[in-house]
Amino acid sequence: MLVNYWFKYIFKKKVRKKLFSCLIILLVVSILAGCNSLEDAAEKAKLYIPEGYNLVHIEQVSDDSGVIFYTYNDDLSVGIFCKNSFGWDWIGSGSGKLVTYPEGLHWRYTNLEAKDKRNWSLYYGKVINKDIQKITLTTTQGETVEGKIVDTDQLRLWYAFVNEPQVPSVNADIVGYSKDNKVVYLFSRPKE
Repeated sequence: MLVNYWFKYIFKKKVRKKLFSCLIILLVVSILAGCNSLEDAAEKAKLYIPEGYNLVHIEQVSDDSGVIFYTYNDDLSVGIFCKNSFGWDWIGSGSGKLVTYPEGLHWRYTNLEAKDKRNWSLYYGKVINKDIQKITLTTTQGETVEGKIVDTDQLRLWYAFVNEPQVPSVNADIVGYSKDNKVVYLFSRPKE
């Protein structure tokens, strides 16, 4: 009888230990696991977005990056996601007042650093002038990128990722072109 009791006690203890270990492993995996879709990640990111902001657009930029746009009155905010082996991770957001002069294109710049120390430098904003069909941005280092224009139900957005952080961000040249390639918007400060 004592042997029988001892056997049951040891068996239960081993089962409890294995069950507890499995639960811990599942908990750690669920905490470390990202979201499988960008839409799921955007849903989870609502915790980081200030109250009153409304989701306007979600876009996967590349295999490993995505952006999400929010509005609040006239303000525009952007969140950046990157994909790792566990799924989509929230890097952070940029928000604040947009540069609105000259009229035609509103923009802002943000630079965020991911957990892997990779920088995500992004110009983004609203396309106000309906004639703007293409946007180019030239950084202070001479890199020229073409911005992506996104039409949503509510407004036209644009964004452009650049390779290097821009300080000051207002030293970049931003040009908006019409359908026939005429310049209809130009932001350019005198260079030193």
